[in-house]
Amino acid sequence: MKRIVISILLMMVIITSLLTISVSAALPPVLIGDVNRDFSADILDVTLIQRRLVDITEFDYETELRADYDRDGEVSVTDITWIQRKEVGMTIPEAFGGWANQNILVTSFFADYQSGKASVGVPITFTARANCGEENCTFEFFINGELVQERSEKNTLTYTFTDSGKYDIAVRAYNSDSFRTLKHIRDFYYDYPYEQTYSVVDSYPYDGFQLAAVSWIDYTYSDSPSIEIHQTGGTAPYTYCYTILDPTIRDQYTQEYYARYGWSLLYDDNRPYLYRECSTENTLTLPLEMFAPRASHDILVRVKDANGNLTEAKTLYFCNDELLG
Repeated sequence: MKRIVISILLMMVIITSLLTISVSAALPPVLIGDVNRDFSADILDVTLIQRRLVDITEFDYETELRADYDRDGEVSVTDITWIQRKEVGMTIPEAFGGWANQNILVTSFFADYQSGKASVGVPITFTARANCGEENCTFEFFINGELVQERSEKNTLTYTFTDSGKYDIAVRAYNSDSFRTLKHIRDFYYDYPYEQTYSVVDSYPYDGFQLAAVSWIDYTYSDSPSIEIHQTGGTAPYTYCYTILDPTIRDQYTQEYYARYGWSLLYDDNRPYLYRECSTENTLTLPLEMFAPRASHDILVRVKDANGNLTEAKTLYFCNDELLG
């Protein structure tokens, strides 16, 4: 039988492929009807829509959404009519035009390895979470660039691989206005699904106990971001342990101060650190106000199984205005 070669590599891919985005990277809203992107919906946009309807010009995906002034899912003469009516001061339905949110982020995307397997013939579930502001997201999934699950409210894909090899698994999230996830690479946004690479083998007898994924949740939209932990192997039930190595901890921050947040202030070789007793909660919310501003912090995450075995620690890094890994 062929052993999988990614027991460590896969876990690192899952953990380290998380997108690093600061709050300042948020995309601005889009004005529906503003085809030429000059922040108004007017006769200039009407002209462009007319050219599109007679095939003189083509629109990309986002421009199509901008041109759909009545939000009925298609670009037509009706959209032109409503923009013209607006321009001469006529009343238009309240739902037409207006601003639409395009800042849609996949906050976590991971594989379910509760079975301890990533092998041919074993169903694997991929779960995506995204933030579409106050709206509910819809999702579509791809394998090696091919659509395998059409857009729906379902945020999971369960798939059984028939051949071993490496696969690119991707998800795209949409908001109610059909604006979709843009992938942030440095200072640019690209219209690519959020993608990770997984390996599948002919068979994978898995007896180990280790972290499978540590994912940030809602880090752009929340003042108190959270992490979510998943493990493979070992014996249930599991408990989850957290330690914060914080160079900004000083004597003025008392044990009582940190106890409000559920942490114990301890010392190792006269160096302070924070420890949270192991609990059954596999998510941890980080109230940023308990940390010093403009400083980075290290969080050690470990999982303990019913037999007292501990996974190796995974170190995460964050500061008050940006999560780093």
